[in-house]
Amino acid sequence: MTTRQLEDFRITARPEIEAWLRRLLDRQVRLQLSTPAGASLLTQLFSVDVEHQSLSFEVTPDPQALHQLQALLDSAELVAVAYLDSIRLEFELDALVLVQGTALSTLRAPWPAELYRFQRRQAFRVEPLGHSYPRVLVPHPNEPDMALRLRVLDLSVSGLALLLPADVPPLEAGLSLNAARVELDGDVHFETTLRLQHVGHCSPDAHGISHGLRLGCAFGTLPSGAERALQLYIDQTQKRQRLLKKL
Repeated sequence: MTTRQLEDFRITARPEIEAWLRRLLDRQVRLQLSTPAGASLLTQLFSVDVEHQSLSFEVTPDPQALHQLQALLDSAELVAVAYLDSIRLEFELDALVLVQGTALSTLRAPWPAELYRFQRRQAFRVEPLGHSYPRVLVPHPNEPDMALRLRVLDLSVSGLALLLPADVPPLEAGLSLNAARVELDGDVHFETTLRLQHVGHCSPDAHGISHGLRLGCAFGTLPSGAERALQLYIDQTQKRQRLLKKL
């Protein structure tokens, strides 16, 4: 998605950024800090320092968390994600600094220059306007040498429906489609695991012919930035659909 498309969700005013950060702090909301390489850490805000424009995050002594922590400290790019009811907040952080104390260690970072606020609509699905994208490229779980390129029938930020052509070996509900490459358009894509939840026949066309199976899939763990890309795609598709109805 372009920078222009992100403008509707971006917050740059310092007082507004502070207000959202304080809500995260006051309600002790869990945040996920993650790197582009996939390392992540669950934490929460320990302090919001207005005078020095800095944030502190709690560090737990859990061994697994400490292993992930080193990867975050070594990364130059970090993204923080948190949920407040139906709102998703996302912001980038500059390099973290570990501050070790006698009772509690914290991670310190400057305030984000901007913050993105997305309205979560996990149950809302959109149907793509074209046939080329979005699509999913994934190996057939029962035929390792068969690479599938499947059309997306509809999608939301929690899952999607795929068209499995009639000439492809069928799939059963309960399978995991690993290493699935979800391509929203020619430039935006990500990889995840799809959990196949239900299988049914597609609605017949105008001639009464069904051209394959409908695969209802839920997303597994999404990489950093994927949910933002999905939400932007959904919002933009909605806007285009409304414009087409007016024509």
